[in-house]
Amino acid sequence: MEKKKKVDWSALPKELWLTIGNCLDSRIDVLRFRSVCTLWRSSVPPFKQTTVPPLPHKFSSDAVAAGAEFQALLFQTTVYRMQPLVDGEPNSSNSKPWLLKLEESNSGESRLLHPITNSTLRYSPKAKNFNLLDFGVVELRKSYSLKYRQNNVIIACVNKVVVMGQTHLDNCGIFKIFDGGKLGFLRIGDEKWTHFDEQNSHYDDIIVYKGQCYVVDRLGTIFWVSSELKVVPFSPPLCGFGGQKHLVESCGDLYVVDRCLDRERSERYHLEDNNVIFGLHNPVHPNPFFANAAVPEAIDFKVYKLDQEWARWVDVKNLGDQVFILSNDGSFSVSTRGFARVKGNCILFTDHRHAHLPGVAGSGARKCHSCVFDLEDGSIKNVAAFRACFMLWPPSSWLSPD
Repeated sequence: MEKKKKVDWSALPKELWLTIGNCLDSRIDVLRFRSVCTLWRSSVPPFKQTTVPPLPHKFSSDAVAAGAEFQALLFQTTVYRMQPLVDGEPNSSNSKPWLLKLEESNSGESRLLHPITNSTLRYSPKAKNFNLLDFGVVELRKSYSLKYRQNNVIIACVNKVVVMGQTHLDNCGIFKIFDGGKLGFLRIGDEKWTHFDEQNSHYDDIIVYKGQCYVVDRLGTIFWVSSELKVVPFSPPLCGFGGQKHLVESCGDLYVVDRCLDRERSERYHLEDNNVIFGLHNPVHPNPFFANAAVPEAIDFKVYKLDQEWARWVDVKNLGDQVFILSNDGSFSVSTRGFARVKGNCILFTDHRHAHLPGVAGSGARKCHSCVFDLEDGSIKNVAAFRACFMLWPPSSWLSPD
């Protein structure tokens, strides 16, 4: 077979450089573009992270002064598919791909995170200096979280955040699920959050799908959120018997994953106390929620696809080569093609254990375990004992031994 001819990208006509460069809206794409050669580097300025101003966040619990204001910062996290290249081409026998999750702050600082649990991975000094042209990089998704401006601690009562208008964060709209099921909205520049559909407080998940915001309640009904913040039914009720619903987009379709739990969930998490807000550990008076609460564990999963043409639910028994990843900050789907030794038709998730509190410092937070559910046999295992674990870790040389 004839060997592929290597393309000298630096030989492209000059008039195309700026056109291509103006289409790049992520830090890693700009870095790769500027790495091609000196001429390309001079044609496009370094990537400048859009600075999102601090956001208002109000609490009114017994532990803090009623109505006290705390400012929040919006953090962006990106999941990439990384694969080393050999002579500019992926070599499946020698270069295994993996998922890379990076969190970026307004200041441009970044952290390497575990793709499921969001726990921080400490990378070695060797990983800080590498050539992006040596890797095939594909951006899979972006997600967001709110943290306190004072100390970058995650805001515990905010369950999920999505952003409308991701390419212009300085003028975007932010939707959140908070207090275990309520809905809120804020546009950058607003002085306070707008709470809507306040008669209901039973929403489990939120997603931006085909440019629109959707939520799912605990009965499995999907609702569309209009520009007037009206919540409009989009699907028939699922009436699944699981205790928690997740929204996942896969191959252009919308799915609900129904997580079956071994006990009922608490109606609301009372977390706005000083320990959680300021990330302080109080050994004398620990938060009783952390110390005594029995956190539900997953015992089974059901997957349903929304047939939008006929407005009905399809019971899904096989995901093919897809793996659904139910992460703390949002769920997504990944094809296992090219991931050697990785089995599809699985769901990767956190064994809840306060999984909705990634990075919370303080009293008695329990460790979050990553697990895998195999749709083929219905088994649940620790992800380290399953073939899916190979896609979750960067090369060992990237990680610090301590």
